[in-house]
Amino acid sequence: MKNYISTKFRLLRMKHFLLLVPVIFISMTLFIKSKPASSTLPFAGDTLEFSGHKWLSKESNGKHTGPGHNYFSGSKENVYVDDNGKLHLRLTYRNDKWYCPEVRMLENLGYGSYIFHIDSLITPLDRDIVVGLFMYDHDDTLNFHNEVDIEFSQWGKDDALNTQYVIQPKEAEAYRFNTDFKRCTRHVMEVRKRKIVYKSYYEKDSTQKSSCRPYSRHTMSLDKEYKSSNEKVSINVWLYRMSEPSNLKEFEIVFSKFEFKPFPLAGFIDPKPNEKE
Repeated sequence: MKNYISTKFRLLRMKHFLLLVPVIFISMTLFIKSKPASSTLPFAGDTLEFSGHKWLSKESNGKHTGPGHNYFSGSKENVYVDDNGKLHLRLTYRNDKWYCPEVRMLENLGYGSYIFHIDSLITPLDRDIVVGLFMYDHDDTLNFHNEVDIEFSQWGKDDALNTQYVIQPKEAEAYRFNTDFKRCTRHVMEVRKRKIVYKSYYEKDSTQKSSCRPYSRHTMSLDKEYKSSNEKVSINVWLYRMSEPSNLKEFEIVFSKFEFKPFPLAGFIDPKPNEKE
């Protein structure tokens, strides 16, 4: 009888514990989600608002970090939004160091069209400078951080094409072409479950009658489904394998606007490509 009561008591305690498990799990989940986004990121700097979204600047505090073993600064000399709402990213030289800028959106937007509007460049893009527009999940190392890129660079070569579409880690399969940076441009990444569609346009200027002109488009099929979870859109400027640009000049790129257009029922179906922008 004593053993029976003891066994029954243990089963009762186990039942109560199992009832508490969901409560404990939910509490832990809420605690994790309530942590500020900046506290989980390395080299987190200040936050800023651009095109209706909050972004986090990168601050390496005088230490080298990737990409390219560079110094990154969230100073207003490197990253700021002007009175017209445009985002300025500047590669600058001070205190015998070259400082690079990077911003990362605080929210995950999921499946849809990521659209970057860029003003014409005042300073030419040096062969050793890289400008990156990309999706990146810091924690997902198994899937190469879910990285999807549009990159502007000649990768240290005078005669190389200056623009590429690429999905990591398939650098060898990058789609490369040239962009005329003296013109305003618009670049689109359509992030889908089974493919990534890239598009680039020249925006309207004083010499054009039409609103924009497409000059590149490419579709990359995926080996496995792209699972959107915690990847964030980021923009950066950095030096490729060099401690300074070959022309020894500071560099600035201006983003007039960023847009995101979610797909209908994003995450449940893989919609057909939009025929029109």
